[in-house]
Amino acid sequence: MQLVFENEYRAYKLSDEKLPGNTYILCSEYASDILYRPNIAGKELQDRMEDVAEIFIDAVGRTVLKGKKTSQTTELIFLAGGLYYQLNHGFKEKYNKAIPQCFLGIKRQRIEGTEGGFTAVATYENFESLPDNATVIIGDTIATGATLQKGIYHLLDSFGERNYKLENLVVCSLACSVHGAHLMKEIEKRVKRDFPDANVYLFVAEELFHLMPDGTDLRFLYPDAIMPDETRYRILKTYGEYLGKEMKCAVFDWGTRCKNPIKHYHEFLEFASEMLKRDLDAKSKEVITKMEKETKQALAELDKPL
Repeated sequence: MQLVFENEYRAYKLSDEKLPGNTYILCSEYASDILYRPNIAGKELQDRMEDVAEIFIDAVGRTVLKGKKTSQTTELIFLAGGLYYQLNHGFKEKYNKAIPQCFLGIKRQRIEGTEGGFTAVATYENFESLPDNATVIIGDTIATGATLQKGIYHLLDSFGERNYKLENLVVCSLACSVHGAHLMKEIEKRVKRDFPDANVYLFVAEELFHLMPDGTDLRFLYPDAIMPDETRYRILKTYGEYLGKEMKCAVFDWGTRCKNPIKHYHEFLEFASEMLKRDLDAKSKEVITKMEKETKQALAELDKPL
């Protein structure tokens, strides 16, 4: 792991044959404010994601977009979670231009008879902004990677149907599992098969997370998680050892958290109630109690008349 950029955020490049050749971990206070506060939702979460989007687009700009034309760049938004990555905001802040956008409705479905097995189905497509010689940027939270794989393969098929060329595929993820990153390596092989000169980039926040057997929960302090020392330090400072492993998920349900804050608040309160029944150490009890109080306050605010 090599620190390649340090300013408002730190960018670490990973060298691992199981990962895409251009894999970066981005560390910033903005991502930390979301990943270590899984109780926040709605407007507070969306506002903070604007700051994270600026970091993502700055990193993409430094490594991928130099010399590229806006007309050859597009954001592919996976509906609905991708909407909340706010990458267009980041693009406008850095370049004072709106990025052309494509949309793909895609739904993850559990595979019956499996633990944590998922597939995905594409249900809607609007690719009218897909350019030739394209740099495509995707924002996605990646657990098993089933949605991402289905969406990207659908995209590659669309390039083939149009006889278009892909130059760069860029994925930005607030929370990506090690499993998902390994799947990105397989996706990179498919991209290289179809477009030998294309490049694949993966930008993730804070770490590559451990994926729990349910195929959903992303956990921090597990042996297979990949992170720089500064991330490990923040986890231990914020959560301690116990919560560093037992916090349910780094992001909970991303779509629910963004578009249905009331449901997310209730889900978090249920989790907090179960945790507080345990014989917690003082640090863990303090963290959960504080988050529970904040969540109840946020829920009460939504009940006030407009």
